[in-house]
This record gives sequence, structure tokens and C-alpha cells, in this order.
Amino acid sequence: MKKIITSVILAIGGFQAFAQQDPQFSQQMFTRLSTNAGFAGASEYLCATVMNRQQWVGFDGAPKSTLVTIDAPIKIGEHTIGVGATIIADKLGFESTFSGKLAAAYRKNIGPGNLGIGLDFGILNKAVGGNFISIQQGDNLIPQASVSDKAMDLGFGLHYHIPGKLYAGISGVHLLAPKLEGTNLQYLMARHWYVTAGYEYAINEMLTVRPNFLFKTDGASSQLDVNANVLYNNMVWAGLSFRLQDAIVPMLGYQGTLANGKGNYRIGYAYDLTISNIKQYSSGTHEIMLGFCYNITPPKKITRYKNPRFL
Repeated sequence: MKKIITSVILAIGGFQAFAQQDPQFSQQMFTRLSTNAGFAGASEYLCATVMNRQQWVGFDGAPKSTLVTIDAPIKIGEHTIGVGATIIADKLGFESTFSGKLAAAYRKNIGPGNLGIGLDFGILNKAVGGNFISIQQGDNLIPQASVSDKAMDLGFGLHYHIPGKLYAGISGVHLLAPKLEGTNLQYLMARHWYVTAGYEYAINEMLTVRPNFLFKTDGASSQLDVNANVLYNNMVWAGLSFRLQDAIVPMLGYQGTLANGKGNYRIGYAYDLTISNIKQYSSGTHEIMLGFCYNITPPKKITRYKNPRFL
């Protein structure tokens, strides 16, 4: 098994790589900032989300990914600007990737909804550890010691949503196609493109159906996630995702309101049932999500006018 992981790392570190390189998350519908800068400040709340994904449990050197996002709207005069930050830490075998970026989105009311036009920028760092035994001794293209490099990263996104009804977005990340180099390391980040949409339909006062999808591509390979979940009594949800040629993903979650009524929280769990050939070596994937939102919109000032002519 170690030879398999080593081969993967060599394929990434020994030549220019052009496959989809961003970590994936099954509960992506609950935090879209990481892939779409236009999502920043989409609500009137300060929101933070943490996701941890343990992929292909039982597979030696399997991917482990952590995602942290935070965003909020800021009022500047008559305009609203969404701001946000994203941190992603991803580890696959002897390869580690760290991404940290800031986002800003101009928000404009259009029709019944709100459009966010956003940019994000930050740092991308790639490292390959040298603490492994190479199966290709003497090959100058194989790192014999730890190597790493970092580069600037840039993304763009459009995100439109009607609260409680629907959302749709299109975005691109790694627009600069950053090149990371080191001794015996040459790694190219391909541009990634995302299209997503979701809808909420209230069957009755107790049940709401929420279908959604995410399509992603780097121009060489593509992937489609289709999901539908049902929210009961605005508290508990259960759903099912299908990732084309990869996994079937059941998920559960709970959301509640803070005692003071000014915020809410969310807890979610997803389990990927692998349907690709990797299922021979893996017992599935576990993903946990924690989310928190707090209303930072100041209360509206109540003004009174009194005229002695009208008592």
C-alpha cells in the first residue's frame, strides 16, 4: 500500500501535474466561500464553519482535509461589502498543502435576491516530505529531502441568492495557475471552475426539500455532485448525495437557535460510501461539520417626531 501512495506522490512531485488538485467536501452546500468569493457576506450574519474530512479510512496515507471559513457583511454608506477568509489544510501521504486567502464581494440587490461579485487572494503552499523510501533509487526527479514552495493565489466568483428560496453561483480559483518549484519539484496548480445551484421547496410547515448540485472541472477532468436533503421542523435534516463515479453519501444534521435569538448553530455528518475501485482498500470517508452564525446587524433606530401643533 505504501508503494501505491509513494507512486501517487511521485506522480505529483516528479513532473508537471494537471489533475483536479483541490480537496473535496461532501457538505459543500453549507459553506460555499472556499470555492466562490462572491458568497462572502451573503447573509446578515457573521458566520463561521469548520469541516474535517478523513477520506478513505483504512487506506495508508489517505487524504485528511480541514476547512475553516468565516464571512460577514459590512455596511459602507449605502453599499454592502462582504468580507471573508478561508483556510484549507490538506494532507495526502507525504504531500501537504496549505491555503490561506481573504475574500471581498460587492453586494447588490437585484430583483427579489442579492448578487455578490467577489475576488479572493492569498497564499498557496505545497510541501513534499523526504521521509519515505523511494522505489526509484537514483532518479534525480525524485526528492531525496523535504521540499516546499509557495505562490500567490487568486479567485473570482459570482453568487446570487434569494434567502430561503434559491442560490446559484459560478466561480474560478487558482486563476494565476501558480507554479510551485523546489529541488526536484515542479508543481502546477490548474485553474478550477465551479458551477453550483440549490433550491428550497416547502412541502408543508414541517418539511422542506433542498435539492442542490456542484459541478467542478479543471478543463481536463470533471466531477458532478448531486444532493437532496429534507429539513424537518427547521431543526433536523437528512439527505443523500451522489458523486458521479466516486461515492454515495448519506448525511445527517441538526440546527438550532441561540437562546437570545440572535444567532444559530449547525452540526452535520456525512459518510462517503466509495463506489470506485478504491473501495477495495477503504472503509469509507467520514466528514464532520460545525457551523455558527451571529446576527451583527445593528437594531434599527426608532425616531419620533413631535409637533406642538398636533397633540
